[in-house]
Amino acid sequence: MHIKTESIPWIIIGSYFLFGSVWILLSDTILYHFSSDFLANKQIGLYKGWFFILLTCLFLYFLLKHLLYKNEVMENQLLESEERYRRLVESSPYAICLLENDEITYTNRTGLQMVGVDSIQDLYVNRQSLIANSEDTERFKGLLSKIHAQEDPSSKTIEYQLLRSNNEIIDVESTLIPIMFNHKATTIIQTRDITERKKAVKELWEAKQLIQAIISASPIATLALDMESNIRLWNPAAEKIFGWKSEEVIGKKSPIVPVEEKDITIPEIIEYGHIVNKEVKRMRKDGTIVYTALFTAPIQDENGQINGIMAAFMDITDKKKTEDALLKTEKLSAVGQLAASVAHEIRNPLTSVKGFIQLLSSDNDFADKTPFLSIMLSEIDRMDSIIKDLLVLAKPQAEHFTFFNVNTLLSYVMQLLSTQASLYNISFITDFTEHHESLYGEENQLKQVFINLIKNAMEAMPDGGVLRLKTIVKDNSINVIIIDEGVGIPEHKLKTLGEPFYTTKEEGTGLGLLSSFKIIENHQGKIDFTSTVGIGTTVTVCFPIERKT
Repeated sequence: MHIKTESIPWIIIGSYFLFGSVWILLSDTILYHFSSDFLANKQIGLYKGWFFILLTCLFLYFLLKHLLYKNEVMENQLLESEERYRRLVESSPYAICLLENDEITYTNRTGLQMVGVDSIQDLYVNRQSLIANSEDTERFKGLLSKIHAQEDPSSKTIEYQLLRSNNEIIDVESTLIPIMFNHKATTIIQTRDITERKKAVKELWEAKQLIQAIISASPIATLALDMESNIRLWNPAAEKIFGWKSEEVIGKKSPIVPVEEKDITIPEIIEYGHIVNKEVKRMRKDGTIVYTALFTAPIQDENGQINGIMAAFMDITDKKKTEDALLKTEKLSAVGQLAASVAHEIRNPLTSVKGFIQLLSSDNDFADKTPFLSIMLSEIDRMDSIIKDLLVLAKPQAEHFTFFNVNTLLSYVMQLLSTQASLYNISFITDFTEHHESLYGEENQLKQVFINLIKNAMEAMPDGGVLRLKTIVKDNSINVIIIDEGVGIPEHKLKTLGEPFYTTKEEGTGLGLLSSFKIIENHQGKIDFTSTVGIGTTVTVCFPIERKT
C-alpha cells in the first residue's frame, strides 16, 4: 500500500492519541482497583507517567521507522517504474511528445531525430510551426480543441505533413491522447513517419492503375478465375471477342466453352504450369465459334499459395482464315501446274481423235456404228469441258470485261437449262430486283459460273421441286441467291467446297466448283453456302457494283 507523505503526521497523531487513551484507561483502572493508598498511588502515578513516555517513544520510533521504510520502498518502486517507462519512451520507434498550452514541453529522442534537431529548444528555430501547411495546421488545432472540450475525449489519429529542420517535408501520422497533468489539460502526441508507407501505397496504386489500363486497353481477352472456376475479371476485349458484358459473367462459371470442346481444368493448369499459345475453340454469345490462342498463368496470394488463374485468349480466327486461304492457294497452284501439263498433253491428241470420229461418222461403211460414234463424241466433248476447266486453273484467261445486266444473264442460263429442268421435274421461280444495275465483268465466265451452280442445285434435287433465283441490290453490291430443295450438304463438308478434286457427286471431278470459285474471286466477289440436310442449300454470290481496279 502506498502511503502519501502528507498523511504521515496524521497517522502519528492518531496513533499517539489512541495509544495514550488506552494506556490511561487501563493503567488508572488497574491502579485504583488494587490500592486505596493515596500517597502510594501518587508515587506510582509518577513512575507510570515516565513509563508511558518511554513506551510512547518506543512505539513512535518503531512506527516512524516502519512508515519510513514503507515509503522508501514505494519511492524505489516508483523510481524503477519511472525509469522503465522513461526507457520505453526513449527507445520507442515512435516520436512521443507532451503538448501543454500549444507548446511541446517534452519529446523523446525519436521525436528529435524525426524533426532533425538535437534538443527541444531547437524545435522552433527559424519557424513558427512544425506542421508544413496551414490547412493541416487548422485541422490539427481543430482536433485538439475537440478532444479537450470534452466533446469527444477519446484518442484521435490524424495524418499531416511535418516540416523538418532542413526544410524537408515528410508524411506523418499522429495519435492525440488527452490527459490531465498537474491539473492542466495536456496532450500526449504519438507520431510515426509514414512517408515510405505513403510512397509504397502510391506506387502500389499507380501499379494497379497501370495494370488495369493495360488489361483494359489490351486487344487480348483477359479473364481471371478463382479456384471454383468463377470469373473474377472480364476485360473489354473479352466483351468484344465473346459478346458477354462483364456484369453478365462476373461471379459465374465461364460460358465460352463449346459443348463439344473439352475444357482445361484449373487442377490441370496448376499441374502443368503455364500454358502458352495453345489453340482452342471458344464460343461467342451468339453461338458462333471463335478460334483463340490460350495463355495461362497462376495467381498467388501473399503466402505463395495459388488462389486463382489468369487466362488470356488471342483471337486467331482471321489468322486461321488466312492460313486456310494460303493453303487453298497453294493447292490451286499445285493443281494449276498439274492442269497445265495434263491439259496440253491431252488436248492435241484428243482433237485428232475427235476429228477422225467425225470423219468416220460421215462414212457410209460405218453408218450402223453411228450410235456408238455419237457416244464417243459426247464423251470427248465432256473430256474437252474438263480440260477447259483445267485451263481456267492453269493460267489466267483473256479477260474481256464489259457492262451487262445480271438479270438478263440469269434468264439466259435458265433458258439453256430449262430442258434439263423439265427432265428433273424442276420448276424455276425468279425474284429479280427492279434496279437496273449493271455488273462489270467477263460475261462468258460468269455465265459458266451460274451454269455450274444451277446444275449442281438441280442434280441435288432427284425428286424434283422448286428452284428459286433472286437478285438483290444492297450496300453497293449485287447479290445473286440460288435456293434449292435438294438433299442438302452436311455441315462438315461445307468447309471443303471449292477444294481441288473434292465433290459430293459420284461422277464429279470437283473442278467445276473450283473454277467457279476462281472466276468469282477474279471478279472481286464472294460466294457463301448455307445448307440443312434434308431441306436444301442456299448459295449467295456477291459482286461489288463499283469494282476496284
